[in-house]
This record gives sequence, C-alpha cells and structure tokens, in this order.
Amino acid sequence: MPAQGTYYLNGTVWAGDGTGTSASNIYTEATLTTPAPAGWYKDNNNVYRQVTGTLGLLGTSASCTSCGVSLSLGYGASAFAACCSGTTDTFYVETSFAATTSIYTNPLLTSFAANQFYSYSSNSREKTSNSTTNGLSASTACATCFPSVVLLSGTTADGACCEGTVGTYYMNQPTFTASTVLYTDASGDTAAGNGFYSQVSASSIYKQVTGGSGAMPSSASSCNSCPTSISLCYDATSLDNVCCTGCSSLTNFSSTNSTNFNSACSATIIADNLWHNGSGTYPAAGDSIFTNSAGTGNPTGGAISWTDSGTRKIGPLSVGAGGGVTMGSIADCP
Repeated sequence: MPAQGTYYLNGTVWAGDGTGTSASNIYTEATLTTPAPAGWYKDNNNVYRQVTGTLGLLGTSASCTSCGVSLSLGYGASAFAACCSGTTDTFYVETSFAATTSIYTNPLLTSFAANQFYSYSSNSREKTSNSTTNGLSASTACATCFPSVVLLSGTTADGACCEGTVGTYYMNQPTFTASTVLYTDASGDTAAGNGFYSQVSASSIYKQVTGGSGAMPSSASSCNSCPTSISLCYDATSLDNVCCTGCSSLTNFSSTNSTNFNSACSATIIADNLWHNGSGTYPAAGDSIFTNSAGTGNPTGGAISWTDSGTRKIGPLSVGAGGGVTMGSIADCP
C-alpha cells in the first residue's frame, strides 16, 4: 500500500506550471544528500512522477487518470463457460459492466484483459480486441447454468435403483426431487434418454424420463428394497464337489514346478499347475502359492518361473514355519 511522507525537491515546484522551477530530483531530507528511492510519487493535485535509478531522478509529470471500478467477473472461452464454470477473478471496468468500453487488469485502466468472454450478474460480453470503440460486444443474458447430479440409470425402476449404470446428469432445478427435465450436458442442449433414473441417498428415489425430451414428473417415487446379493459356490450335479472340492477364490496360472533357483528359468512351463491368492494374473511378491484350487497344497520351495507378456519371470519361494509358501521378490530371467 502507498504511504504518505515528506520529501524535498531541488526545485521550487513539483511540476512545471510557469510559476517556478520544476524539480529534477527528489530527496528524503532537507540537505538534499539522500535521494528518494525509486518508485511512483503523487502530489495532492493528482500529478505523478516516477523516480528511477539511485539518484532520485524524476521523470516527466502527468495527471492521474480516473480509476476504474473493480468487479469479480466470470471468464472463459465461451459465454457458457464465463457464466457457468465458476471461474472468476478481479478485473476493472470504467463505470459498470454494462457500460464499460473494455475490460482491464489494473485500476488505472491501462492494461487490457485477455480477449475472451466475461460475465457479471447473469450477463456476458465478449472482448475481441483492445479497441475501446468496438472491442467489446453488447451485454447478453447468460444461458441457464444447469446443476449436476450423479444418478443410476436403467430400463426399469428396480434396475435403476438396484443395479443401474452410474452417470453424471444435469437438472433444470437445484435438486433432483424438484427437477422436471434431465440433460446429459451442462448447457442443457441434450436431453437424457428415456428410462428410469435414481438418486442413491438415505431414502432412494427415482423418476422416469419419457417423451424423448428429458421430461420427468415433478414428484419422485421411492425405490423398492433391493435384493441382497451373495457369492455362492455352485455345481450342477455333485454335492461332493461343492462341499469338498469347493470353488476356488485363487487364481490359476501356468509356471514351472518348483525347482532350484538356477534351474527355474530353463525349466518347462506346465499349463495351469499352480494357484496364487493375489489380485493379478500372475503372482506378486508376498502372494501365497498353492498346488491346488482349494489352497490346501503347497509347493516345496526353491523357485518357479513363468512367462508374462512375453517376458520370462522368476520368483523365489519362501516356506514359512507352518508350511505356507510365499512368493519373494520377482525378477526377469537373464
């Protein structure tokens, strides 16, 4: 912030007015030995001069121009972006957004803002040049900014409520409950397709879009209770298989049988001979390794190798105190 202070001139007047000698240098004390620091200085008549260098040398004088009005404006590459994106910054105008001839970045209105769209109070204007005669379009009312909502969609109410496809949509009202039109884009140009849409919340509700225009009723319906899902092991013919063999949660992969580390990379890879409890197609360091799908058999230790995306990999097997076998640090075969 500027600070008021007392300075001393080597002339009789601050700026030439025909009544005295205009100063060429400015100082901080009466002996005129300490030059004032570089910067801008203004007298009570709004006449300013700039000091440059270290000798207190004064530049030419000029009168301060009128200062503009600061406004927080939305801006963007389109009128919709300026009005609806929520991206704002402080800019300056001459008197008001509707009357200004350009948009500026500084209060003295000497630095022009970028050429793009600007919005204020639900109106937008496009700046196309730094001209103050035709570089700014007339003020135009902003288009509606549609709020977004995440919904589940489906072909039936139960489908939308219980297992629908998640997507982002846009509404013509602040809430899904109050909205009567649903869109797929923030500009409201594309209506959501016919079908059912649900909002998952503490009390799930849904609406049906019909007519091909995104129209939906003004009131929402409550979702039915969704069935409980459960993972079960199934076999069409054998109870023995279900109870005794069981369904494996392990991942089957092809590798060599366990052997010593030096032989593993050259050993023969056997199809689907081992299982692991990791999340990938092939084991990772720390995964447990088994010789059957039930996870009750373990390899003997040593090392195994396998081919992953054309690259032969090798991993040491560590046998724990209880007999469990864990994959060690994996490396490429030489």
